[in-house]
Amino acid sequence: MILLDADVLLLDIRYPNDARFATNRATLDRLRDEAWNVGVTVQALLEVVGILSFNVSPAKLPVLWRQLPIQYGLDVCPDSQTHPDYAGCTVQELMNQMAKRMALGDAVQALQIERFVPSANCLMTWNAQHFRGKLAIPVMTPEEWLNSASSNP
Repeated sequence: MILLDADVLLLDIRYPNDARFATNRATLDRLRDEAWNVGVTVQALLEVVGILSFNVSPAKLPVLWRQLPIQYGLDVCPDSQTHPDYAGCTVQELMNQMAKRMALGDAVQALQIERFVPSANCLMTWNAQHFRGKLAIPVMTPEEWLNSASSNP
């Protein structure tokens, strides 16, 4: 499974004029066209919904929560039906992760990956420097993944 960080989705949804948009879109298209197993942590999905909440009515937030995984063909990790609590992390676990110089949201996502999808192929994010060397799985930007996928069809 390839996990997408919030920034990959937000770039596609809100920033079509960003210089990285075409690469980001090509990566998402390739993931869909080649039927890759793609997921998102609850943390990343909540980040997207939270940012989009400034431009939608409160009644639309639950719709966004359900629609985005369908629209992008994402598995949500952990499944919110099985694990209805938000982060599933203790304060001590978060402190240990933040000791690696991680912001709270990144620390939560790192712990969710470790706990619920430790066998993921990679985390795909435009902020790879925030995660490299801090996760047990590889971290790649969409551009790096696209280049490596192109050289290893």
